[in-house]
Amino acid sequence: MTHLNLLFEVQALYTECAAALDEGEFERWLGYFASECSYSIHTKENIDRGWPIALMSCTNRGMLIDRVAAVLKSSFIIARVQRRIVSGVRLREGPEFPLRTQASFAVFETFTGEPSTLFVVGRFDDVVCREDGVLKFAQRRCVLDSSIVPNSLPYPL
Repeated sequence: MTHLNLLFEVQALYTECAAALDEGEFERWLGYFASECSYSIHTKENIDRGWPIALMSCTNRGMLIDRVAAVLKSSFIIARVQRRIVSGVRLREGPEFPLRTQASFAVFETFTGEPSTLFVVGRFDDVVCREDGVLKFAQRRCVLDSSIVPNSLPYPL
């Protein structure tokens, strides 16, 4: 597989993962993660200072499944629509697996009857593996540009 083909395959993974979240299909989103995986959200300030503090940390697939179950069953999450823009997908290391990948993201949020607003902006620092012939996230680390974060992060980024 050429470098360019691999990059297109990684781009498709990022695109489909974002689309699943945009459509509120959280169980489908889980399918983009490897059987052994982790997911975390950090501020750039904490990463730059070498602090391991995370706003959200799911260190294994079971925790990720629990997080999705909580989102689907919670009556405390105010209904909203989120849209993600993912750009600048690149291979930081490769083409050997696991791949180290990175992309920028912006998440916009809309509440019924309200104008859309910018929710968060940042980057993904990810590790991608191939499991049963399909690319999946082995590690997804979301790094928010701002150290001032919204009051709640109800949905995955």
